[in-house]
Amino acid sequence: MKKVIILIVLAMATIRCTELAELNDEEERIRNERGAECRYNKRGGVENCRYMD
Repeated sequence: MKKVIILIVLAMATIRCTELAELNDEEERIRNERGAECRYNKRGGVENCRYMD
């Protein structure tokens, strides 16, 4: 019985991670369509990004 419950929990976690990945892909697609303007710091890291109008 415990194995079945663990399997269900793992399946639900996998589905949730897949949904989050799809949402992230959708957000990235929208950002690429609209264009984003990003500012970088001296080390090359992103400080902030905003959508271009």
